[in-house]
Amino acid sequence: MRITRWKLGLGTLAAGLSLMLTTTPAQAAYAGNSGAYGTTFVDGDDKVTDDFGDHFDELGNSLCYGCGESSNTDIVFLWQSILASEHLLDLFEIDGQFGSKTRDATIAWQKRYGLTADGKVGDNTWSKADDQLKWSGSVVLYDGSGPYGYVTFHRGDSSKSQDGGAYHLAQVKQGDGYRIPEEGTRIHHRDKTISWY
Repeated sequence: MRITRWKLGLGTLAAGLSLMLTTTPAQAAYAGNSGAYGTTFVDGDDKVTDDFGDHFDELGNSLCYGCGESSNTDIVFLWQSILASEHLLDLFEIDGQFGSKTRDATIAWQKRYGLTADGKVGDNTWSKADDQLKWSGSVVLYDGSGPYGYVTFHRGDSSKSQDGGAYHLAQVKQGDGYRIPEEGTRIHHRDKTISWY
């Protein structure tokens, strides 16, 4: 009887340690994003509804099919995540490549939001997309018009409420499915650091 209690005690202790081990590193992993601002990655400060508006200038051009900085980059992952959350791309199509499917989905997104539908993610498109951002606890949500879809971001240190700094792509939700990125503690404009489990 004593041994059984001891085993249960160890199981409870192990579960508690496992919980601590899975929670603490995730928070610590983004501490370096707090107060981190730069022109090579996505960042934000103060209200979230203007966080994407400056990326056109920082990137130097629009994202589009055949445009520079539109192939194998984190910023395309970000944009495709938005499109997937609105059921305009499938989750498995988030690959960092701005191809013809991403162009067509961008046109559909632009029509949905009353923009000129040219298939290019420029200043007006980024500015309209960040109007859909909102704080939810210590995370930022892109909450579009699609049913049951959203993108979760950490801005700054994920252990703080409404912190400013670099963005991290945390999760893409579409209906009953979701994807969680691997790596990519920051969303870079010209590099690909994000992949999928």
